[in-house]
Amino acid sequence: MFNTKIKKLLYFTLLSLAILSLLRFALWLLYIDDFSTLNSLETLKSFGMGLRIDLISIATPSAIFILILFLPFKFTNNQKFQKVIVYIWYIILLLITFVILADLVYFQFVHRHVGSEITAMGNDMGLLIEMLFEYKFLLLFFVFFASILFFIVKHIARISTVYSSYSYLKSIGVFLSVTLLLLGAIRGKIQGKPFSISDAFVVNKTASGNLALNGFYTLYRTLAKSKKKKTYHFYDDTEALQRTQSLLASNLFKFNSEKYPLVRKLHEKSKQKKHNVVIILLQSWSAKYVDSFGGNNLKVTPNLDKLAKEGLMFPNFYANGQRSIEGITALFTGIPVLKDFSFLGSGLELSNLSYLGTLAKENNYSTLSMQSSKRGSFRIDSISKFAGFDSYFGAEDMPFIGDEDKNVKPRFGTWDGNRYDLLHKKLSTQKEPFLSFSFTSTTHTPFYSPGKKWEAYSHNNKNLFGYLNTLKYADDKLGLFMEKAKKEPWFDNTIFIFMADHTIGFGNDAGIFKDTNISIENRDLEEMRIPLVIYAPKIFEPQVIETVGSQADILPTLVDMLQWKGNFSTLSNSLLTPSSKAFALFNSGQTIGMVNNSGYIKHTLDKKLELTGDETMEKDILSMYQTSSKLLQTNKWYKNDK
Repeated sequence: MFNTKIKKLLYFTLLSLAILSLLRFALWLLYIDDFSTLNSLETLKSFGMGLRIDLISIATPSAIFILILFLPFKFTNNQKFQKVIVYIWYIILLLITFVILADLVYFQFVHRHVGSEITAMGNDMGLLIEMLFEYKFLLLFFVFFASILFFIVKHIARISTVYSSYSYLKSIGVFLSVTLLLLGAIRGKIQGKPFSISDAFVVNKTASGNLALNGFYTLYRTLAKSKKKKTYHFYDDTEALQRTQSLLASNLFKFNSEKYPLVRKLHEKSKQKKHNVVIILLQSWSAKYVDSFGGNNLKVTPNLDKLAKEGLMFPNFYANGQRSIEGITALFTGIPVLKDFSFLGSGLELSNLSYLGTLAKENNYSTLSMQSSKRGSFRIDSISKFAGFDSYFGAEDMPFIGDEDKNVKPRFGTWDGNRYDLLHKKLSTQKEPFLSFSFTSTTHTPFYSPGKKWEAYSHNNKNLFGYLNTLKYADDKLGLFMEKAKKEPWFDNTIFIFMADHTIGFGNDAGIFKDTNISIENRDLEEMRIPLVIYAPKIFEPQVIETVGSQADILPTLVDMLQWKGNFSTLSNSLLTPSSKAFALFNSGQTIGMVNNSGYIKHTLDKKLELTGDETMEKDILSMYQTSSKLLQTNKWYKNDK
């Protein structure tokens, strides 16, 4: 009877490992460019590590049912009982497979596995599911796979129990042996700390971990870790703080609190400037698809390209994360959402923070916030309120007024043209000086075409060509908005800031254009590069500013630019003061990173993965992480002593 149970367990384990290995092979084939940095031996090692991770992924949700099967009681020998356990395994395997298939779709856009950012979607979870249903062939494959798998599992379930004399002591021995094996499988190690995501990197390359990991494992591990966060302590606290302060130090700002050591204020040298500020956050505008930033010839962003030429252009600008809410958090607070950090709407707001909107109001600005998606998307309605924005509008407040295809409705909110129309109307009645934040959405996947007139490429809702068409539309509406703005009396006194929330990826985009005269250049950290243009022709002369920066730098940049009074606390600095210490921090799945003038580093917090810059970068990034984590946890990040 034990042989029968063990045989069923063995068959199911081997079947599960085979299926998950095939899915990993599909990942490798679909996104082979992402793994091109691995040589043959490193690729094989990563596949081998993947088997280990797959075993953990299978054992963890199945353990309780396996233990029940091997309980030292006679009823576990009943054929019907064993069939129930086998079919439960079948359901678990289907769930794991579904998550990994969904992760294959997700990987296309962020080039890493899904993790705890799934919680960032909150009430947008339904939108994620809708996005998956866009890939109907994948769902059909899943149904077909589930049917085939059912017949295989049915055969395993039919393996008859071989009856023999029942030995209670023997059954206890087998139960204990299976328990020990399961513990080993779940821990992933016999000795030391249990297996973690960091252990998946068999070589110090991000691609190695991404190939070895699977979406199911990263999802449940990061969700579990988000409930019980690990405390990292790399250096003496005083040493880490001093290093962090040295990276933020400049002749612009002064630290003015011992209890709140990152709180700074402007050296009062100049008279305050009451320029209006209009911030437009552009959904998924990757730098490489904007010709002025990517050096390519796609011809879909002529309006932003023109603004870049006539304004302040920042070619070394990076997103702080790969999700919209991470970019919004960094913009509103000056804090990059690093690994294990909360974002606005998920707990970060429980700490005392300095907010962009609040600081503007303290300097007598009126404030306005809006997004093209529904009001509650990413909880931007409530986030805008506590971040200091007086009024807020969402898609429900934006009537259809444009020339888009009336038979097509965008999946996320409303067309950008409708939002630009409302933004123009609201700014024209807004009390000056004003600060406004506006977030677009048309360039979010799936890429529904607003109309044939914007289709520069053969349209597809899911691929790069569809994206480029929506990008052309979004740029067109941006241009129309600016033409209207130029006719307004407030235009000459207004600073426009255009930047993306994050990038979007399409794997081998160079291959997509192989039969055309277009060649796509992919630079280091292309997955984090976004455009930034600051446009104010009556205030600034055109200039290309090479300073390394990120979304988190906007808050201190505005303090510098407008000579705002008051305290603020950020993990960033002004973009307008060239500095050898300029840097950008970013979060990418299970890794954090830093880029400066010397290069970049990627780190898991447990090990260094990639380093192209100065050796001191590891100490810099870990010091900033340790210091910021402690200050946020102890609520010593900010206090406004006016």
